This record gives sequence, structure tokens and C-alpha cells, in this order.
Amino acid sequence: MPELITNKYQPQFAQITQVDDLDVPTLWAMQAEARHDQQGLMAYVSHPETRGFLADHGFQSVSQTYFAQLNIRDFSGEPVVPVVDLEADLKAELVMLLRDHYERTHRFNPPIPNIDYAKWLFGDDNFDATHSIVRLTKQHIVAAILIFQTDNHLALKWTFGDDVATLQALWRDLLGILPIGSRLLATFDTTDVLAMSVYEHFHWHQTAPAQTLMMWPRAANNLRIQ
Repeated sequence: MPELITNKYQPQFAQITQVDDLDVPTLWAMQAEARHDQQGLMAYVSHPETRGFLADHGFQSVSQTYFAQLNIRDFSGEPVVPVVDLEADLKAELVMLLRDHYERTHRFNPPIPNIDYAKWLFGDDNFDATHSIVRLTKQHIVAAILIFQTDNHLALKWTFGDDVATLQALWRDLLGILPIGSRLLATFDTTDVLAMSVYEHFHWHQTAPAQTLMMWPRAANNLRIQ
């Protein structure tokens, strides 16, 4: 049965679970509860019918996320710098670039509040600083691929760079670094133009239906749309 849960990353929005099972009375009740709590509503939607249902009741589509897997075969790449080997000043630069990238791609979908970006990256025990790589030009980072270990799999967390060509070139290098036979899992959000260029350029396999993030703003004037 659908219910509202707290999403710690977007506390200003209550998240709807089991969104495909929603009916009109339940949604109206949730909108009233959210209005009372001065919150908006958010839902991750995979099916077009549910997306249309929510759109008819005041929800707006914010972004779409694609779930993908890349199978690593025998590629040869050019030398790059693993994050584990970066000097302290370059690690600090990487954190600033991550902050800039995150804030740029979260202009419309709500960002996580009060992030300690250094802790978010280097303080996470799952961060794989050996397989995460950067490209340096004149001792500055111009592209990065940041990988985490999750459930014995490699998982892309963030990737960004100065431009599409530079980032895609770094990805070709990555294919020569990751263990042959391994799998790299990833999600790609349409708000991230650079990451989407990686999704569209390489041979990713879909692992789950794409999800649309839909939001009902707490400032919505209507509780019911017929």
C-alpha cells in the first residue's frame, strides 16, 4: 500500500512509496498531509500510466534516470592518474569540482542540504580511490570518474569534466584499467548533460526500467485536479 516516507536527501519533500498502486483518494489524502506539514511530494515513476496519473494531479516531471551496466572487456587505454595517487592539493581541487558539478546538476531537483563534500567522497568507506581516475592538464583536473564498491560490484557515482570530448576520452582510458570480466553499474540522470553523453556514447545495458522523478510542490494552490 502506498505511504509517505522521509527522504533524508530531500527533507522538504515527502516521498511516495509503491507509487504504481496509488488511487485518487489516497493521493488527495497525501497532498493534504503534505500541505499540512509544509512539504511537497516526490515520487520515482517507471510506468507511463502512473506518470500520466500524477501529471493530471499537479506533479511535474523533473528528471529521468537510466539504470545501466557496462561489461568490461579487453581494452587498452592511455595512462591516467588514480585518485589514490593524487597529492593533497589535487584532492582538494577534486572536492571543489565535485561540489560545482553537483550544484550545477541540482538546480531543479532538490539538492542534499549542508553537504560536507570531502566527507561525502573521501569519508565514504565504499569509495574506490584505486579505480577512480582523473585526467590532469597543466596540473589541474579536467575530467574525473569516481567509482564506489557496492555489493561486490563497481558502481559509478559521479563523472564530470571540462567538455564532452575530454570526458569520453577518459572513459576510454577507464576501460583499459578496470578488471576484465568485471561489471560497472551506473545511473544516469537527464539533468547531467556530461554524464548522459557517456551513457549515449558507450554500449551500456539497461538493468531496470528508466524512472522519472516527479514532484508536487508544497506551494501548489490546488489539492485536487479533476
